[in-house]
Amino acid sequence: MILEGSQREFPVTFKVKPWAHQLEALRRSKDKAAFAYFFDPGTGKTLTAINRLRIAFNTEKKILPTLVITPPITLENWKREWLMHSNIPPEKIIVVTGQKSQRVLRLMQLEKDPNCIVLINYEAILSPDIFRSLLIWSPKCLILDESHKVKNPSSKRAKRVETLSVLAEYKFLLSGSPILNSLMDLFSQFRIMAPEVFGRNFFAFRNRFFFDKNRNMHRSKYYPDWCLKEKSYSEIQNIIDPHVMRVKKEDCLDLPPLIRKKIFVPLSPDQQAAYNEMKKDFITFIKDRACLAELAITKALRLQQIVSGFVTVELGGGEREAADFKENPRAAALQELLEEITPSNKVIIWAVFRRNYAQIKEVLAKLKLDYVEVHGDVSSMDKQAAVDKFSTDPTCKVLLGHPGSGGIGINLVSASYSIFYSRNFSLENDLQAEARNYRGGSQIHDKITRIDLVSPGTIDEEVLKALEAKVKIGENVLKEWAESI
Repeated sequence: MILEGSQREFPVTFKVKPWAHQLEALRRSKDKAAFAYFFDPGTGKTLTAINRLRIAFNTEKKILPTLVITPPITLENWKREWLMHSNIPPEKIIVVTGQKSQRVLRLMQLEKDPNCIVLINYEAILSPDIFRSLLIWSPKCLILDESHKVKNPSSKRAKRVETLSVLAEYKFLLSGSPILNSLMDLFSQFRIMAPEVFGRNFFAFRNRFFFDKNRNMHRSKYYPDWCLKEKSYSEIQNIIDPHVMRVKKEDCLDLPPLIRKKIFVPLSPDQQAAYNEMKKDFITFIKDRACLAELAITKALRLQQIVSGFVTVELGGGEREAADFKENPRAAALQELLEEITPSNKVIIWAVFRRNYAQIKEVLAKLKLDYVEVHGDVSSMDKQAAVDKFSTDPTCKVLLGHPGSGGIGINLVSASYSIFYSRNFSLENDLQAEARNYRGGSQIHDKITRIDLVSPGTIDEEVLKALEAKVKIGENVLKEWAESI
């Protein structure tokens, strides 16, 4: 379908009518070689980026060597989107998956025909052979989907992407959550896309806009706490404004109401005893030393495991084993919910621990519910098949997923309910998982319902409170909680 007047504004025919905010983004970016589409999940940043590159291809009169770096689960979806929104032949769209040798073989075909679109995931570029092949190919266009994946400027991933970006003439960032920790997250993303915005020196950037609140703390207990300087927020906004379009879901989509519910599930006596013992160890650890956030979160995860229905038992010699509690009130609560929901609705169940999958599948077997799985134990190809089945098969009522692998870049609008069985401390995963069925297309439902299973009086409540406030869980949050009990 051609949008009326589009031929006068843009040198391409739109195969699918863009929304108004997508057209506005194209107007702002059509004359720029670098731009950031910071769109909420489900608001169409993929379509916008594809049409922007189609404009570039039209200008150059050919398909330019294009590299799209994206999370693994979205690779096949990107190919489908290119085929849907352009006339580019399928053989020109190369999805780099499989074993390393298979990936290298796929990239070797670029020697014969470099003017292709290559879709690859972030981890693949860490392979020296694959990275070398990409450098030789020398992409002229670069898209970073979920660009916050390169927010750490010192990471090997960010450094390799930056090296590739130097070769590219067109560079575009796509993310619904470009800032997860602080405004510092923007530096690396912009250094890759447009280094003139903030410069290339991270420490100069940090000293310009931030100060260390704990700079006078005694060294034995010191940990940095970088805070924005006065007026830095508006200054950063003004600097990036010409290079960015921010789109919020509520401003551009006529979505049904999102209903958030908490189902409070008490611990069993055995769970409570194990939780109290683990909590005592956690509080001692937090209060007695200046600990690293990573270690604090690892200990806190043990508390999360207990409230979700299992405990990790140390076997000695570094070996561990997961043991279920005899009574699991959370699994019983899930069964009641599914008995009520699934006769007429589809539901996504999010869980973060492998042991939870077994617990949940026992419930699904008991209820004789057909389901699919999308988590780290499922291959990329099988994940896409699972998503397709869940979306199209009316008898498949449940998708069991991990927010980290199933919560990014896929469309699950056939589900009107999502149940968060267990959660970790990732704000990014929580935001992404919620957006899988609350996005463009969810208008087919009267409402979307998110249900969080929560054990009262436990770390569950504190984590959910922080996530609801869009605060990243870290050492400071855990310390505040430990010191309040």
